Amino acid sequence: MEIRRPQFVLFGAALAALLSLLPLFPGQVLAHERRPIAGKYQLVVGFLNEPAFAGQMNGIDLRVTVPAEGDKPIEGLEKTLKATVIVGGGARTMEVRLEPRFRQPGAYAGYFMPTREGSYIFQFTGTIDGTAINETFESGPGRFNDVQALQPLQFPERLPDPAAIASELRTAREEAAGARTLALGGVAAGVLGLLAGLVALVTRPRPTGAVARRPGAEESHG
Repeated sequence: MEIRRPQFVLFGAALAALLSLLPLFPGQVLAHERRPIAGKYQLVVGFLNEPAFAGQMNGIDLRVTVPAEGDKPIEGLEKTLKATVIVGGGARTMEVRLEPRFRQPGAYAGYFMPTREGSYIFQFTGTIDGTAINETFESGPGRFNDVQALQPLQFPERLPDPAAIASELRTAREEAAGARTLALGGVAAGVLGLLAGLVALVTRPRPTGAVARRPGAEESHG
């Protein structure tokens, strides 16, 4: 069979381009933690979009299957599982609603925007087919990626850090509130001083009776 050279060259170039991109995909696929649960189920957990960046919309990626039954997907878990995002060693928590992924049985998303870089914890509580579940997944090496800062990738101009802007605004509001309090205190002190002066003026004793004559003064007779 004769193969036209131009088509063969085009096919070869496309294949080479595809192969050159393959090293990029394992990081995306493997940046999830796989864990057997209750001796029957398997949970695969990570970020929806990886790598995950602070200030970018993202979410929990949860997939639940039964490996012994040909990776049978478990559906309907949005009704029985609760997902919680935890940061700062448990100092900050937020519950997110799990939603089934379109045309992906057994896959669920819990949308949120990470605003701080670093480690994140995803906790799942509830039941799977009546089996009680309480599992915690923490980002990190060998599991799934931590949230990264976005600024190093910005080009040609780096945008201000939203967290820094929020901190500066908070500081400015606190300083403005302090200055306003001092100003109100000064006005109040001025008003009180004015009132004290008026009270003193009103309540000052007034002289009574005839005006005393100077010693030695004589009355003038007409």
